[in-house]
Amino acid sequence: MAQGIQSKRITVDGVGVHCFHAGRGKETIILLHGAGVDSARLSWAEVLPLLAERYHVIAPDLPGYGASQRISGEYSLPFYTNIAKGVIEAFGGGPVILCGLSLGGGIALNTALTYPELVKVLIPVDAWGLSNKLPWHRLTYWYTRSKLNQNIYKWTATPWMVRWSLEYNLISDKSKVTDEMVNEIVELMKAPDAGKAFMSFQKAEITPTGLTRDLSARFAEIRQPTLLIHGSHDAAVPLKDAIAASRQIADCELYVMEGGKHWPQKERPEEFANAVLSYLDRRLS
Repeated sequence: MAQGIQSKRITVDGVGVHCFHAGRGKETIILLHGAGVDSARLSWAEVLPLLAERYHVIAPDLPGYGASQRISGEYSLPFYTNIAKGVIEAFGGGPVILCGLSLGGGIALNTALTYPELVKVLIPVDAWGLSNKLPWHRLTYWYTRSKLNQNIYKWTATPWMVRWSLEYNLISDKSKVTDEMVNEIVELMKAPDAGKAFMSFQKAEITPTGLTRDLSARFAEIRQPTLLIHGSHDAAVPLKDAIAASRQIADCELYVMEGGKHWPQKERPEEFANAVLSYLDRRLS
């Protein structure tokens, strides 16, 4: 993380949560990262200091990721929603600007629905839960319960496989996929618990016919100003799902990062931060 960004460890419902935080703005932005072997630093290292110039910004490692605690129980959407609530309360109680990527986007959506008083502005990014079905849903359901999923991290923890996956799934501009990034992710994938939190989440949230918790059926209940940010070439969460969601959420704008895939904020952090700041300027003035 950049200079000036501090670390703090808090406890939420008995679970240790490591958080990065920076900035002294009047309003607070909370950034929730994605799944796999992601972390606050991996997803938000470039964006956090850009937003912290004007806002108080907090980026927690979700339990099961980064420097936060691992639990023996189930990692589910309600579990992570209560973690988000605890983070908000530990840093002043909100309401906050809640931004989440992928898994974090689903947590942000569910937090806004479950605890609307804690969320002032909602910013889901290529978010989990924009549709009640995943691409190739039945195949995905089988995969999440297969030995392939259980072993995929250790079997593919090689520089060339990680580079290929980053370029195919997450980042369009190959020049942004550096050796340092690749090597860091390889080491994370070699950890004994790599991917276990996400596997638990997948089993809790993916059924043979849809998702356990259908957030998309409740989008009309969302009353917070909402900015959906989405990579136009995201294969994991297709753009059409973001377009459909933007039509269901009452007060919603959609910002498409053209050419972006599933990690648009990592690939083009300046554009991402400018989109967020511009929206907040208009909505919070």
